[in-house]
Amino acid sequence: MVPNAALTYVRHAMAPVVEGVHPSEWHLDDAGREAAATTAAGLELDGSIGALVTSTEPKAMGTAAAIAERWGAAATPEPRLREATRPWIGPGYRAMAHRYLRGEALDGWEPHDELAARVQAAVDDAVGRASGAPVVVVSHGLALAIHLGERLGRAFDRESFWSGLTFPDAWVLDERSELHRSRSRLS
Repeated sequence: MVPNAALTYVRHAMAPVVEGVHPSEWHLDDAGREAAATTAAGLELDGSIGALVTSTEPKAMGTAAAIAERWGAAATPEPRLREATRPWIGPGYRAMAHRYLRGEALDGWEPHDELAARVQAAVDDAVGRASGAPVVVVSHGLALAIHLGERLGRAFDRESFWSGLTFPDAWVLDERSELHRSRSRLS
């Protein structure tokens, strides 16, 4: 883990549900792209982005594209930032996700330690490339909750964090390892 690195974590914008298509393949529509652009404009960044890394899922890449455009950065696709592997999405999913976030090992769901390790490795690599400049990570709710829970320890409430996330959402982990929701400069 790279210490003392200020990071901005962004959860992707909402993509419309496409029946019969796995959520990992959903793309942003006009409303999602507009929400991503609004979030991009409000990110709390000092100067330019040193590294902008994104999950390879289309809804995350679309969100990162808005950030890249606003901040003049290149978005780097990073497969390690994909959402937690899980067998299904549908009725009862939120209840299962809460069990997962509480630490329960669920059949077909990616083990917590594997998810946390792959996301942390992606973040560490991005921080290493950024040369001290701001790093922006675009990912998914479960992946971010598990990663931040591992990074911040037992005091971090994964369930509350995940339940409170919006589409899109941005959080800053500062050099003191304090996490706070990014506030728009536009407000």
